[in-house]
Amino acid sequence: MAVKLIASDLDGTLMAPEHMTVTERTKKALFCAHEKGIKIAIATGRTLRFTDSVTAQIPFADYVVSSNGAAVYDRNANEYVYSTLVPNKIALEAVEFLNSLPVHYHIYLGGRIYIQNSALEYAADTGLPEEFLRDFISRVTLCDSLAEVIGESGVEVIDVFSMGENENAIVNFFKERNLVMTSAVRGELAATALGADKGTALNGLCGVLGITADEVMTFGDAENDCPMLEFAGLSFAMENGNDICKSAAKAVAPSNAVDGVAQMIEKYAL
Repeated sequence: MAVKLIASDLDGTLMAPEHMTVTERTKKALFCAHEKGIKIAIATGRTLRFTDSVTAQIPFADYVVSSNGAAVYDRNANEYVYSTLVPNKIALEAVEFLNSLPVHYHIYLGGRIYIQNSALEYAADTGLPEEFLRDFISRVTLCDSLAEVIGESGVEVIDVFSMGENENAIVNFFKERNLVMTSAVRGELAATALGADKGTALNGLCGVLGITADEVMTFGDAENDCPMLEFAGLSFAMENGNDICKSAAKAVAPSNAVDGVAQMIEKYAL
């Protein structure tokens, strides 16, 4: 069956190893697919605002599946077409609980990332490049109180780092509230609402587009990509990805260091 939607993770997958650049070969492959009538989506753990530097490089991208699938944004219509949020009560409970621990955490809300000033003293060891981390820090929104920022809203993601000996307590806290936990980088635990994952989000997008899973091609490298790799009829884990991811995918693509996404698009979609 012909490919009608391509959805790719960013970090470790679509992006070059420095997490900042879409290579010329990958841009060309995606653009050719777009010109052929295939819809292009990026599916990431990043919030919507943190995809700006990527969509500036591939401005023809149609959709952004952000915050590990908590929201889907239609870039052509300039509107959200899907969202599944952590309920307000649970989000406020999480802030109170995490504030009592020596951990570093962020809240994803309304396409932005918020962090309390008091959390800056805890370093997050993610293994990500320094340039990427500096760009990340320049884009976060600092606040004195995350509870005040949340107000009466639900949140997209509760993202925790530097857990140390508190990891089991944090995991149990999220489990007791039926939140889904995934990880995209070393030392991270991202909690989303039940039903908020990249696979469920793509299923919802397929409903909007009137296509089936067999007409979807997906790419990923980490645990949080598994739902969309399992969902799609044609899915690839990157060679640089982890074993869990490879088990979820239909096949393995060359690493992001050698334009693995572009190679598979050229072979199977073009």
